Amino acid sequence: MDRVISIIISLIVGLLVYIGFVLVLRTEKNINYISKRWYYHPNAICAWRVVMAIIGAMFYFILGKHFMGILLFTVSAILDGVDGLVARKCDMITETGKEIDPLCDKLTYIPPMFFFAGLGILEFTPVWIFTAIEFCGQFFIRSFIKRFTQFSVAANNFGKIKAVLCFALIIYCAILDGAITIPDFTTQIIYGCIILSIASSAFKLITNRLYADILSILNLMCGITGIVFVFQGHYVYAVIAILAGQIFDLFDGRMAEKHGGTKFGPWLDDIADLISFGMCPGILIIVQGNLRLFPIILGIFYFSTVGFRLWRYLMIDKHDETLPIGVFNGLPSPAGVMVTLGACLFWQNSWIAYVVVILTSFIMVSHVRFVHFGRVILKKLPRAIIVLFGFAVVFIISYLIKAKNPETLGAILLICSLLYMALGNNRIMNRIK
Repeated sequence: MDRVISIIISLIVGLLVYIGFVLVLRTEKNINYISKRWYYHPNAICAWRVVMAIIGAMFYFILGKHFMGILLFTVSAILDGVDGLVARKCDMITETGKEIDPLCDKLTYIPPMFFFAGLGILEFTPVWIFTAIEFCGQFFIRSFIKRFTQFSVAANNFGKIKAVLCFALIIYCAILDGAITIPDFTTQIIYGCIILSIASSAFKLITNRLYADILSILNLMCGITGIVFVFQGHYVYAVIAILAGQIFDLFDGRMAEKHGGTKFGPWLDDIADLISFGMCPGILIIVQGNLRLFPIILGIFYFSTVGFRLWRYLMIDKHDETLPIGVFNGLPSPAGVMVTLGACLFWQNSWIAYVVVILTSFIMVSHVRFVHFGRVILKKLPRAIIVLFGFAVVFIISYLIKAKNPETLGAILLICSLLYMALGNNRIMNRIK
């Protein structure tokens, strides 16, 4: 238990450090003060966190001082958000900073991976593969981009998510290294890091206006993969594929707003949503119902309501000037699919699940207003809380891949969707403002 307590204390200290910088940077006087001190420069903070991580590794792996090692590494990970915060608030974003920030990330989380591999907690082969991809992207792909293209070498969303996942992996390995017996899903996490590292490098070689379409295509592929898993009877894997599609769907709209897109982008996005959030759960309802008449009708009905909702948004709601930005008419289809899949996996009594599916379908096509999760709710949360939320999502998904327990997955989906339906209601969000 001492290892878990050390991690909790370290996370609290790290959050206090981050919150402290947030509060300090609210006034012009403090911004000017920090801007004039070289040791507060974002590039200097990058160097500090590498030094802290190295010293932390020495404390943990060589001196056996686990608390100090965990504390220094955790604060170093939190500082990854602090340097960007200082750069934005103090107008210190530089090309050098864009280069060294991802390099400092690698020097922070890769050495502990090898130490944990030496302890037998991680496998050496995927760690070596990950390291090779990381440094190939850092020193070869970036050089190619700078010399032969006009593309940016700054970190993209895949790189940022990968960094969070790597920091989470190190903390999780520290828990596994303790006395508590918990499921080991480090292999799933490290391969997730490899996939994200490849995606981060690949997206740097693609023109920005194609980002949104590529993310929509990835969402579509997740939906098709989910359908294949449903026919194979692997319902947990099917749901995880749909959850992955939701992550891509969360970012494709933001990429379109930030970098632009193609004229086919909105239609491609809706087709991907229809397959992932309409057809896949509809087929799951039919297959689970053993092709009986009512499940077939219900599956087609659910698919039709998702299709109607997407059509209404694209043709009507999107042009409705009375509808605020970031607010939807009806429950968004990504939230609806979480309720539907959760009900199908959690309740053994099919009729209870069917009732939930019918109610969810009507809420989706209703005019009850819900806010966008990424554009509204996440913006109200501090970055440190979002990082912790990311840790939780990673661990839950990795555990579910390992455990393959449909009831647990269904319960988690229902809880998350009910929380969104409560907090995401537009009237409630207006009261929070």
